[in-house]
Amino acid sequence: MEQDTIYNLLTNSGFEKVLVDSDFVYFQDPSCIFPAFDTLLEYAWIAILVFIAIMLFGWGMLYIKNGIKIDTLFNNAKTVILILCILGVVKPIVNLVYGDNLFGQQCEIKQVSRAAVNELLETRNKKLGKSDANLLYENFSVIDSGPVYSDESVDVLNEEEIETINQESETTGYKVSDIAGVESGNGYVVYIKKDGTKIKRTGGSVSWRNNNPGNIINSEFAMTSGAVGKAGRFAVFPNEETGLQATIKLLRSKNYVNLTLKRVYQRWAPKGDGNNNPDAYANRVAKISGVSLDRKINELSNEEIMRVARAMQQIEGWSVGKEQRV
Repeated sequence: MEQDTIYNLLTNSGFEKVLVDSDFVYFQDPSCIFPAFDTLLEYAWIAILVFIAIMLFGWGMLYIKNGIKIDTLFNNAKTVILILCILGVVKPIVNLVYGDNLFGQQCEIKQVSRAAVNELLETRNKKLGKSDANLLYENFSVIDSGPVYSDESVDVLNEEEIETINQESETTGYKVSDIAGVESGNGYVVYIKKDGTKIKRTGGSVSWRNNNPGNIINSEFAMTSGAVGKAGRFAVFPNEETGLQATIKLLRSKNYVNLTLKRVYQRWAPKGDGNNNPDAYANRVAKISGVSLDRKINELSNEEIMRVARAMQQIEGWSVGKEQRV
C-alpha cells in the first residue's frame, strides 16, 4: 500500500503523530493519556479566566454604583492574584508528587513494519473478496433489519404453504405463481404478471411497495421464502402474507429462535448502526403485540409470533400508497 494511503488511513482513524517511511509506520501510542492532562489544564485556565472576567465586570458595576474604595479594590486584586497563583502551581506540584513529568510528558511512539501492515490488509481484502456485496449489511429507511443469514438457517416454502398464500386476496398483492418478474426504480415497484399485465406501486412506504413488512433485504433467505424479485437491495414479495411469513421464518431461524424478545432486536437492529435503538424497538414490539420481553421465540405460539410480526410491520412503517395498471 502506498505511503499516502496508509497515512490517510491512520489519520482518519484518529491516530496522532503519524509518520510513514519506506520501511515502517510510526504513530503515537493510542492508549496514552498524558496529552489529556495538558488539555484539562488548558480548559481549566479558560474557565478561570472567564470566571475572573465575570467577577471584574461585577466589581466594576458595583464601583460605578457605590463609588470606588481603594482598600476593597486592593483586596479584590489579591483574590484574583491568589486564584492565578494556585492554578499556576498545580502543574509543578503534581509533577513533583508523581516524580515524573505528568503534564507535558510525551507519549511513546510505536512502529510497525510496512510489510506487516500490507500483510494484514491483504488478509482482510481476501476475506472481503469472498463476500457478495449484495449480501452485506443494509441500512433501511425506517430501521435496520440486521444481517443476512445463510440458507443453512431456513427451509424452503413447501407446496401447502404456497397454496395457503395463493388464497390471499388481490387487495394485499398477487399470487406467487402469477408473478413473472419485478421492475423497480426511485419510489416505485412494478409487478409483472405472467400474462403480461404490469401493476405499478408508487408512494406509500418501501415495505408496502415491496410487500415486505419486515424490510428484509434480498438474499438467498428471501428467495427461498417466496420473494419474486428485488427493489434496490430489498426483497420484493408477491403479497403481504408472504412477506409476513418470511419475517416469521427469520425469527424462527437458528439465529433468533433461542433469544428472548428483548435480545432479538439487539441483533435485528443493533445499537450504533444508524439511529437504531434496540431497546425502544423491543419495548414497542412488546407493547403492540402483548408478548413479554423475557419470552423466547421458541416459546411463542403461532398466534403470538404473528402478533410480533404484525408489530414489527407497524414499527417498520407500513403505509399504503397508490397502485395502478401501466
